[in-house]
Amino acid sequence: MSSKNKKPTSKKETNLEDLRAPWIQKNTGFIVITVLSIGMMILVAAQIIMGSGDWGRGLLWGFLFGGSIWLVFFGMNWFHSLFRSKTNQDEKPKEK
Repeated sequence: MSSKNKKPTSKKETNLEDLRAPWIQKNTGFIVITVLSIGMMILVAAQIIMGSGDWGRGLLWGFLFGGSIWLVFFGMNWFHSLFRSKTNQDEKPKEK
């Protein structure tokens, strides 16, 4: 291949700290998850209640689906904490 046909390759270096930074704030995330879980609870419960008329079963499945969103959230936080490096207390400057 001749030198005229070669395209210059520009590789941008990616900083791992930028990739590990959160996308949204923690409080915003909790609000979004709360709204989604309540919406899922209402949707599932309403579908079961309208379909069978059984309020107990509808509310039970509504709470199960709404709670499963929180289970996945806290489960993934735990899973990621296994692979995140822990910061040493010795690295922080001591204040007197």
